[in-house]
Amino acid sequence: MAILSENYTVVKEFRTVFNPEQFNEKIVHVLLKYDFIVGDFADDHLRLKGFYRDKRRDVDMNKKASKIEKYINESCNYMCPHYVLEKIQVTPQRKKPRRNYKKRPKKQAKPQQAEKSQGVEKSQRVETATSS
Repeated sequence: MAILSENYTVVKEFRTVFNPEQFNEKIVHVLLKYDFIVGDFADDHLRLKGFYRDKRRDVDMNKKASKIEKYINESCNYMCPHYVLEKIQVTPQRKKPRRNYKKRPKKQAKPQQAEKSQGVEKSQRVETATSS
């Protein structure tokens, strides 16, 4: 479901209370920075609270996803209807780099012939030096 240009999915729903229209009316842009959004009903009013993924190190421990159950148990009414939404992580697809498939002609090395001729000259020098 698309909500204010962000994609979310329902992870947990207790007493089937999620209503997209009501959520869209209540959501604030500040909450869009969170990876998880918890919605609970107290006195027929929707309350929203955001949480980050556990992998993030730069946030308070009470704002991490592992504390969602603690928040529901301690801050919400007993057995109140609630739901948890998770932001879908969309990774952009990388374009593969274009390769140049044109084959370049291989350079044929002619130094082998030069080495042979130099080798003959060196061996002749050695022979002349030993014979004299």
